[in-house]
Amino acid sequence: MAATKEQKELKANAEDLLAYNGKDYDDWLEEKHREVVSENIPLLMNLLKKERKAAGTGTASQNS
Repeated sequence: MAATKEQKELKANAEDLLAYNGKDYDDWLEEKHREVVSENIPLLMNLLKKERKAAGTGTASQNS
């Protein structure tokens, strides 16, 4: 998906603000990715638990 002019400007502004505060944009973005994953660990674990339970009953699709 191509970024719009507004999205490019928003990113440039964020990069400038982060740089002003001594932070690297890519490092900050990686931190945000980690936060999203970490915040959703309970959801992921519940989904895995349900998948395991369903696989035990023979109703889950298996990728073999």
